[in-house]
Amino acid sequence: MAFKTSLVCLLLIATQTTLSFASIEGYFCPYSTKKFENIASKALKTEGDDLAAIYYGANTYKLLNQPVPQELKVKACEQLQKLFKPELEVDALFYGISSQKLLGCGGKLPTDAISKKVDDILQNDKSTVTNLWFATELLALLGRSVPNPAKVSQLAQAQLKADDNLLSLAYALHLASHLGSSGKFITERIEDIVVQADEVDGKLLQWEGGLSTTSLITTGLFKFPAANTLNQAQADKLANYLLSRATVQTPKGVSALLEATAALAASKLSPVSISIAGPASVSLDSPNLKVQVSDILGRTLKPAPGPVVAQSATRVADDVVVLVKQPLSAGTKETEFVLPLKLEPGYYKILLNAGTHSANLFARVLGPVEVKSFEIGVTDTDGSSAPKLEKVSYPNKLGKKLQGDSSQNLLVKFTLTRPVHQAFIRLSSGKKEIIFVAGHESNNQYKVEAELGQELTTSGTFNLELIIGDSVITNPFRWNVGELEVKIPNAPAVASPSKVLLRGPKPEIKHMFRQPDKRPAKAVSLLFTALTAAPFLVLLVLWAKIGANISNFTAKAVPFHLGFGAILALFTLFWLKLDMFTTCAWLIPIGGFTFFAGHKLLSHMARSKKSEK
Repeated sequence: MAFKTSLVCLLLIATQTTLSFASIEGYFCPYSTKKFENIASKALKTEGDDLAAIYYGANTYKLLNQPVPQELKVKACEQLQKLFKPELEVDALFYGISSQKLLGCGGKLPTDAISKKVDDILQNDKSTVTNLWFATELLALLGRSVPNPAKVSQLAQAQLKADDNLLSLAYALHLASHLGSSGKFITERIEDIVVQADEVDGKLLQWEGGLSTTSLITTGLFKFPAANTLNQAQADKLANYLLSRATVQTPKGVSALLEATAALAASKLSPVSISIAGPASVSLDSPNLKVQVSDILGRTLKPAPGPVVAQSATRVADDVVVLVKQPLSAGTKETEFVLPLKLEPGYYKILLNAGTHSANLFARVLGPVEVKSFEIGVTDTDGSSAPKLEKVSYPNKLGKKLQGDSSQNLLVKFTLTRPVHQAFIRLSSGKKEIIFVAGHESNNQYKVEAELGQELTTSGTFNLELIIGDSVITNPFRWNVGELEVKIPNAPAVASPSKVLLRGPKPEIKHMFRQPDKRPAKAVSLLFTALTAAPFLVLLVLWAKIGANISNFTAKAVPFHLGFGAILALFTLFWLKLDMFTTCAWLIPIGGFTFFAGHKLLSHMARSKKSEK
């Protein structure tokens, strides 16, 4: 049941409705609010030292208008008492005192120490806009007014001149709301804040920085209702963005989402949601389509938008208008309205008006399909004789087995009570099957005609089925009509794969490797080996002829020659079997060793020559 509810909720938010001016796509349904409540309860169960998590959890319960369970409240209050200290940073003090107020925890607050810290922040020229806002919020929680609002206003404006990023402007909106007439400076920046909003695909509106920044700006803007903030189209796009973030999973994200949504719903620009409540499919037995007209939180609109009327209903298949100006009746809830769709099965586009608001809804009407008549038989391929067809009534079977051969055709004719998208005749025998698509003729008549000699490659007895399916019928079925015995003379043992589907393991694919090239004669190989070694032999001969001087050979040359020999051996291995990357990996340490050994050898030779001189 929970899965069905969640699926319905996601469909409401994502796909059901394409809305016009002053309308939005969906609302926060009960499944979403239940998910938010679960996230809030987990935040209140945290064992760490995060005061912010407790605040976000308690604030979410408040925004959902739900009481905090007693066991969670007791646990969170104990955690607050353990973590809260007057020397904490101003933001942690705000989270702690706000949580205590939201949860109704007992205990006396150290108001004097907190007030002193707040006063220091409000007098400090280096206080950021964020800290100034936290300080004014703390004063409001303690029941105190802001001392010297003009001074705080000057500090905020000085900070904005140095850094007026979106987040600072968002906090400045909230700060200015505490400063009375001294906060008017922010009204000059509101237009600049709104202009910085980003549109996504012309449907969503958000500010850079994500959900947290968008929520801060939204709640801040609506604290200045007299200012020229958002228009209705922008409010609708903002609502669509908030709905798109219904999958948020963090306590901070949920709290920010609900704060922005509540502020938007409480404003004069509150968007109107017109959407299908529940499944978008109705049947002939249960034709009532439930429509919800509410705000973004799924609550009743105040004032009511006006009469809810289905201006038209158009069949999608052929664009025929089948319903005009039909009023909807009230449902079981204040936000629910009922539209009876006693129409032929199919897809319909419904233009719905709720006062001055409108929406296009897409609904599906389901209905049964029945077999009115069914005829089957075999005919001569050359058409020399009139076909003799046997009639069968659904769901009965043929009284006898049909007989056919390669010179005959299988002919099937049937009529349904309504057209369908999927109508097949299936012949099957063991693991072999072949499926024929029934051609649609006039008056919901279907026909299959197949040459048995061409379509079947093996003799045997085949089971014959009629398969009917459609996305708008309530009773798709497979009807076992009877059996067909076919005799194919000189038929191969295995049927053609293009005609018959073998439901089982496919034949093993064996790869044939290329035959190796013929190797040369042994004498040729030995000859080329000797030619390859000839330069080394020539070198030895030349050394013997000119007289190689090895009297100066010293033990210090051994490491160098070993390293050099190792490099030559590595190149030989590279030629035989190593790849480039392995060769380079070995060459780096061997080459480094050879380099240092050679350097030592050359230094020794230079010192020897110098001493001889």
